[in-house]
Amino acid sequence: MIQNLVQNTAASFLEPTTFAPYQYGRSILQYQGGSLDLKAIDMAIFSWGNAEHYQGIRNALYQLSSNSNPNKIVDLGVVDQNLVPLVELIDLLLQQNVFPIIISADNRAIEAQLKAYERKNELLNLALFDSKLPYSLESQPLLINRLLKYHPQLLSHLKCIGAQSYLMDKQAVDVLKKKYFEVHRLGKIQSRLEEIEPMVRNADLTAFSLASIRAADAPAQVYKNPNGLLAAEACKIMRYITMSDQLSSLCIHSFDSKASDQAQTANMIAQLIWFAVEGFFARTQELPLDKKELRAYIVDNKTLGVPIAFYKSPKSDRWWFEIPKVIDSKPQLWACSYRDYQIACDGDLPDRILNAINRLT
Repeated sequence: MIQNLVQNTAASFLEPTTFAPYQYGRSILQYQGGSLDLKAIDMAIFSWGNAEHYQGIRNALYQLSSNSNPNKIVDLGVVDQNLVPLVELIDLLLQQNVFPIIISADNRAIEAQLKAYERKNELLNLALFDSKLPYSLESQPLLINRLLKYHPQLLSHLKCIGAQSYLMDKQAVDVLKKKYFEVHRLGKIQSRLEEIEPMVRNADLTAFSLASIRAADAPAQVYKNPNGLLAAEACKIMRYITMSDQLSSLCIHSFDSKASDQAQTANMIAQLIWFAVEGFFARTQELPLDKKELRAYIVDNKTLGVPIAFYKSPKSDRWWFEIPKVIDSKPQLWACSYRDYQIACDGDLPDRILNAINRLT
């Protein structure tokens, strides 16, 4: 099945013996055709088209120090530049509980990423990292417009993270917020980077645009933006993203294959992958959550007129809150941070809780 979806050549194979024992080139499994036991694999990395650029990413990744068990990660190579095989491959990997990391030159791969979940018949939470807001009030077929038009039955919640104020249509932001989708500006997340962890903890799939990073750190990107996340910040965020037990796929996209300094951008992508692997194998496996194993903290809130229950995991030190039963008849735990708990203790209502209540009422 897989051999019909990917396009590998003998020339793309990197000889493991040319790498040091501690490097990825020795531990990653390179798919060369034939059968593959996906039950023994935890993660799959592949590119959607653009074999030449992906080869540069491979060269950079294979030289990095391995942070996973040997043969638990497979490099599948390149998928044909067509949505159908991409959807089929992601679907196959999800069915086998293999976490896919998709490398794509543009954001069209996100549509395939979302469509691959159709068989699960579940509502999905999507997190998008980008310097621009890919949504238009006009007839432009931007990413979010396409997702809402063609996949409205799949998308439950959307978080746009890292958008820059001077690149956004304020009216478009207002429309998304009326749908109770979230828009988090770059300045906001950079001031408290650790707050991104609860933002992405409930995401089922995430797409990370290289345009989220300033062009000086990732020159071969589509927007050539002088502002954005620093390389170190992007890597830290990537670890937060894949630490989530709920996340089941990741897309890294929007590079310019014709731009100069591709080697630097290839190294940037390789390091993003390295931190994605780091986060994935650092998961604490806390889902499904059991409140009996969490520490409860009850906080009175004058705004709501009822107490809010906060829960802390002794296993990971992560926090959740529960919407009171008078608001949500089916109580559920929502990801939050220690700072949200502190704000509630001071008598205020954190934005994260207010947004959750608005979505329910």
